[in-house]
Amino acid sequence: MEALLEAVGVWKSYGGRPVLRGATVRVGSSSIVGLLGPNGAGKTTLIRVSLGLARRDRGEVRLLGRDPYWEPAARERVGVVFERPVLPPTLPVRLFLERAARVYGVPQGRVSEAIRLAGLSGHEWKPFSSLSAGLKQRAAIAHALLPEPVLLVADEPTSNLDPVERVRLLDLLARLRRDEGVSILVSSHVLAEVLRLADEIVVLSGGRVAARGRPEEVLLGSRPVARVRAGDPAGLASLLESRGFRVDADGVYVKVYLGGLGEAARLLDALAEAAKEGHMVYGFDLVEPGLEEVLLEVAGGG
Repeated sequence: MEALLEAVGVWKSYGGRPVLRGATVRVGSSSIVGLLGPNGAGKTTLIRVSLGLARRDRGEVRLLGRDPYWEPAARERVGVVFERPVLPPTLPVRLFLERAARVYGVPQGRVSEAIRLAGLSGHEWKPFSSLSAGLKQRAAIAHALLPEPVLLVADEPTSNLDPVERVRLLDLLARLRRDEGVSILVSSHVLAEVLRLADEIVVLSGGRVAARGRPEEVLLGSRPVARVRAGDPAGLASLLESRGFRVDADGVYVKVYLGGLGEAARLLDALAEAAKEGHMVYGFDLVEPGLEEVLLEVAGGG
């Protein structure tokens, strides 16, 4: 599969502090790669280096076959959406896009097409400052789509959105790949979001790649998590810990990290004993592992 982006063995430090430690990410044609990691893992730095916006200390980067740091023209067919997009606040979005199209040498007809693809129709004459957070991201995506990119890079695009807007934006990214053939590199610290989209995920932890592969491959072997709703989470967590479970009291819930699904039966026995000792247990369910649980498995917590 042809690689649109290859960043291999990248190291980057700021003020003597390593942020990337040999990180690698590749994006092929018509694919979606999810870049996962907790805040501070190095996701944004890896994106900036991959786009040539920051100079790497070591490693190799090729964007559409060229080194983007030394050849900025490599970014001409790449669209970029940042976590908090900023467009001219008082200018109607369409007027901004028309002016941007002239700067990029893009036909004006592409403006209407970008607005349609981004799902911004009906809102394009509003000033950027009056848009909701979700529509601001759509305006930024419309801007990124002007040059008909073959690669779209989105850095935490859902971080400021409510749940409904998150789902709509993720569906938009999926449609751009399916209908337009746009490859996408999307970063997030929310595992469930990336699993909706990605053909491949790259998990960063402490500037290093902790895991890479198809989502089912990375998640294979991750510890199942039991969530127990209890009247006294701290007390129940202490009791379960004394029974050899690894736990975390979280609000009204106790998270129990199981060594395998077979350990769920042992947990049920322990909860029955806890109930006999006066602990109120209101519910029990198994949930998909989150990013933290995956990191505990593949990187020892990073």
